[in-house]
Amino acid sequence: MSCSLQTEALQVVYPKTLNTEISAQSTFIIGSTTPDSKLKINDIDVKVYENGSFVQVVPLNEGVNQIKIDSQNEKEHDTLTYIINRVAPKVSKSMQAALEEFPENQYIYASVLKNNTPLRSEPDENAKRITHLNKNTVLMVNGKKGDYYRVSLTPTENAWIRSDFVVNYSTINEKMYATVSQVSLTDDKLYNYITTDLSFQIPYKIVETDNGLKMELYNVDKNAADTMTFPTSGDLKNLTVNSVSVDKTSTYYIELKNKLWGYEVFQEDNKLVLKIRKSPQIDKENPLKDIIICLDAGHGGDDAGAIGPTGTKEKEINLDVVKRLQKVLEDAGAKVVLTRTEDINVPLYDRVKIAKQADSLICISIHSNALADGADPFKKHGTSVFFYNKESAQLAKTMRDVITQKLGTKDDGVSKCSFVMTRPTMPLSVLIEVAYMIHPEEYKLLLDKDFRQKAAESIKSGLEQYLLNSVNSDGTN
Repeated sequence: MSCSLQTEALQVVYPKTLNTEISAQSTFIIGSTTPDSKLKINDIDVKVYENGSFVQVVPLNEGVNQIKIDSQNEKEHDTLTYIINRVAPKVSKSMQAALEEFPENQYIYASVLKNNTPLRSEPDENAKRITHLNKNTVLMVNGKKGDYYRVSLTPTENAWIRSDFVVNYSTINEKMYATVSQVSLTDDKLYNYITTDLSFQIPYKIVETDNGLKMELYNVDKNAADTMTFPTSGDLKNLTVNSVSVDKTSTYYIELKNKLWGYEVFQEDNKLVLKIRKSPQIDKENPLKDIIICLDAGHGGDDAGAIGPTGTKEKEINLDVVKRLQKVLEDAGAKVVLTRTEDINVPLYDRVKIAKQADSLICISIHSNALADGADPFKKHGTSVFFYNKESAQLAKTMRDVITQKLGTKDDGVSKCSFVMTRPTMPLSVLIEVAYMIHPEEYKLLLDKDFRQKAAESIKSGLEQYLLNSVNSDGTN
């Protein structure tokens, strides 16, 4: 079995190697043996489930730990010994590095190398993402710490970007400011567009508000739309462009008539385009009719995902649930797009691209959970749903409520988390962990085709409830 260590009957799928380093206070041993075997880990009796599965949390002392697994019955006696070195958690080099301050009013004029580049709150790969930038966005860099540049957004607000994500052009002794020559509104069948004509590309940030969006453009000297009145239609109730502030920020307030169904920002030459999804037409009698939904079966190909105690791979469970979900959704009138239909590698950002290119209203990524070292799968398990953007929070909560009620699984919570499959602002995006691969009883459920069918039907019910809840009493969306 791939990704496992085994003797005649004893098979361990985690840890994956006999010698390893772990920075947590505990790990867990996951595997299987002959169901009638007596199993001990470091001389402690461990429960063997009826399919042979076992999971045991093992505390780790600082330094070297020896863990002996012993399985025996009347016919077989198998042992495995692990050497696990508990080490201190790693701290990023950039966070430890000294800050290199540039002289006052001195900047490096730099340009972003690729689309979707994150600006972060700290010089660390795991720090909060403030915004994402388009290729050729011009930045004013005023410091460096390790592998990160400090980016000046306003006199009092900075952000950080990896130095290899930009190209440096020259050192300048004052900030460069862009001008906005025009702001225009257009629309088509599915989207409204707010287009800003700039002298060069600049960083921006978008925040979801209670009634729409706020967009801030940094390093702006003048905006020709400051005093304009914009004729709006459709979902756009109001567009206000504030006068450029003393810190050279131009702020747009976009008020919508209905809830926000998604948005994205892209660049066309020096035009910054904010694309806002119009409200869908939802049939109260058949809410899924003609709704485009993208389904993502997590992992695939050489990325197995989590491995269950008896060796079944998460990628297989995910794909089966997705195919069952595809059928029940299509039977209800939905138009379904899959990011993968077989056991192949599909890069994460390609999955997002598939969802966007299909004009999907909703994207759901299906997974079966595991835990990092230091956690306890007997305490933390069940169904969990993840989102990142405010617009997707209610979708995540509805899915959690319906799925746990219909499946009877433990509520493992709704969490805001920055995954590739939750970060898109369009389509509405959530990631569902149906149950835990490393919890023996939930793993048994995931292996049951009837449970997977029930999971698919519960996700469909959650989608229907969310869409129906999005229809106002007057029939609008």
